[in-house]
Order: sequence, then C-alpha cells, then structure tokens
Amino acid sequence: MDENVKILLGSTKNIKSVTLDTHNKIELADKRSLIHEYDIRNVLSATEVFDREREANEIYRIYGKIEYMSLLNGLKNDYSLLQDFFLPVFTGTTHKDIFNSFDFYLVKPAVSGYTHISGISAISTIRYIRYFEVIATPNEFELFPAGFGYNVYGEQTYAFSFTKDFDVSNYFDNFGYPVTELFIYAQYKKATLPVESISATTWSHSTGISGRTVFQPTTLNIGDHIKTSIGTKIGDVVEYSNSQFFQSQLHPQIFYISTPFTKKIITYTYIVIFGFSIPIPHITTVSARLIWKYNPFIPLRLRYFSSQLMRANSASTTYDIVSAIPTYATEYPTGTGNFVWRNILPQGYFDPITDEGVDYPFVNKRRYLFSNNLFYITPDLNDPETLDAFEQIRFPLPTPVDKNPSGDLNNIGKPCQ
Repeated sequence: MDENVKILLGSTKNIKSVTLDTHNKIELADKRSLIHEYDIRNVLSATEVFDREREANEIYRIYGKIEYMSLLNGLKNDYSLLQDFFLPVFTGTTHKDIFNSFDFYLVKPAVSGYTHISGISAISTIRYIRYFEVIATPNEFELFPAGFGYNVYGEQTYAFSFTKDFDVSNYFDNFGYPVTELFIYAQYKKATLPVESISATTWSHSTGISGRTVFQPTTLNIGDHIKTSIGTKIGDVVEYSNSQFFQSQLHPQIFYISTPFTKKIITYTYIVIFGFSIPIPHITTVSARLIWKYNPFIPLRLRYFSSQLMRANSASTTYDIVSAIPTYATEYPTGTGNFVWRNILPQGYFDPITDEGVDYPFVNKRRYLFSNNLFYITPDLNDPETLDAFEQIRFPLPTPVDKNPSGDLNNIGKPCQ
C-alpha cells in the first residue's frame, strides 16, 4: 500500500492522454493466516469501568465547610467582665476568631499504642483509649470565609481544604482495621491576656473513670501522636469486639477552656427615712471564671463496613472461600484458623439495613470528600460557677400576642375589602 499512484482527473482525459494505472494491484499469494474470533455482541459498559477504577483507587482529596458557633467568637482579647462575653467585636485586629484561636491538623487513628482499660470490659468486648497520629499540619490546611455563606444567625461560615491528597490504602488502626474515618483536630490557642487555661479529658487505665488534666498545647509534626507539651497522649475511648469485628466510640474527647472575668456582686443595706426602708446598693468585685467545652476531633467519613458479619476457615478446601478472606480479617478464636470480618461497602452503595454508605465524586483519579461540619463551643453548665453566671442572664419578656382572630375565618381567600 506504499506505492505512489497518480490519478488523472476525468476532466483532463482525452485521446492523447498518457495511460495511467488508477488502481492498486493486489498480490494473490498462497499464505495461511489466523482468523481472529470477534464477538460483535460484546458491549463495553462505561459504568462498570468507572466503578472498577473508583474501587481500585483510594486517594482522597478533602475539603468542606465549617459552621463555627461560639460565644468566644468575635470577643475582644482583653475581656474582663461577664458582659464582654455577650458584646462581640468584629472590627480591628484585637478580637478572637476562628483564625487566631485554633490550629487545625488532620489525624488518623494510630496504628499502635492504644491503652487497654482493665476491670470494666464485658466478656465479648474490650475498651481501649484510642490515640491519633498526625498526617497533615496547619501548613497544609486552608481556611477562608465561604462566599455568600452565613448561618441562621447571620454569622459567617467558613470553607476549608487540604493542599495535599491522602492515599488511605495503607491506613490501619491498632486492631488492624482499615481506617474508615479521619479527623480534623482543632487545637485551641489559649490567650495569655487574660490568662486562659485548657484541660483535656482523661480516663483511668484500671477503672475507666474520667477526669481532667490541665495541659499546654504544643506544635505537632507529621507522624506525631496528638499529645501535650510534656508528651502525654490525648485520645478517646472505644469499645472493641473481636468476635463481631466491630468497634465504636464509647466516650469522645472533650476539651475544657477556662476564661477568667471579674464578677460584680451587688449587696444592699437598708436605711429608714421618714418611715420608709430605702435600699442602698454596694458593688464589690471578685475574680471568677467561666468553663467552656468542645470536642476537638471533627470526624470525616471515608467509608463504612457492611452490617453483615462474614466467617470463613483458612483450611477450607474451597478456593473461593479462602480467597474471599481479606488481609484485615481477624482470627477468632486465635489459633483456630477461623476468621471473621466485615466487607467495606463499595462507593455508591448504601446498606439497606443501616442506610450507611458514601458516594463521593471520582475525577482525575481522586475521590473528592466534601464534609459539612458544625463546630461549636458551649458553656459547661456542669460547672457551678458557669451555671450561676448564665442563670443570671435575663431576657426581656416577649410581647403578648392577641389570641383572638382579627378577621372572619369565612373570608379567607376572598378579596380584601
């Protein structure tokens, strides 16, 4: 087919034209060749190809939205009176906001080092203090006001994104489970004037009873555990069942922020003038504090395990059964060759029993995880002094509403007179 052929246009042909060959010659040769089978009924499904590619890829790009709700938002840095907590300022550079009050990290459950809580576990379940490992620092976290984003109180909402992608295929926890959640860790940056303090929830290793410990936050790097400045690890409590291949969070981590203020106390003495008792107010001030609390770990759901528990024996003669045992399956009881596990639900599938599942967009070899989060700091009303301060807040009584209808119900829908 490489032979050059000159074709003479019909309009230029005449009796004196040179005879030209306008066709390629085909050589006939006695040569055998294979006949390839082809099934014209074979249909390529773009949906099946997409699903296979998405399931084979475990790289996530994480972004989302944060609605920050707190009385500490917008406060001036030098608050000293109780009223300062209810008179926020949003101008200038001397007020507290989400940007200068927190450092945000991305963390995953640590691969090892959980602390066993002894003495309170049931026969089939065990409790552990779970710890977390940093996989992204504040340098890889972007936070900015969301365009046209306001909550029901007219306050600005915020958008966030991480500047790196995360391949979760090798993320496993202390029990060998594939990680199903990542967490944004919000580390509070306590003020120095006035002097604030921050404490974390702790649990006894022997009894599981919770307590609190004051700690100094520290700068963390990738691979570090979430910890205090003296190296004490911070975590939550999970309940783990080996036989059911199941774990759940039993007690979340709670941080407590102590903010001092000057409390005014009004007392009265009475004098009698012309037979009338006249109250004379006396104002004294005392140092007090308010306690606020928040959960520093904001969950980001990657995937779910199936509600169906699977069982198989590694000594089975059936190849299909043995090959179905995933690498993360748990041998229970240990040494018997019996394995239990739960399958990871595929993307786009929702369990009909629990209605759990995720369906993240998959583009450019990335799963795009969008998370809409409510991040709030609330007063700790279990603290007597904080409860007393908030009980003194009085709101004006609402204007009574006339319960009697002002018109005739029979005229509803008729033109106005």
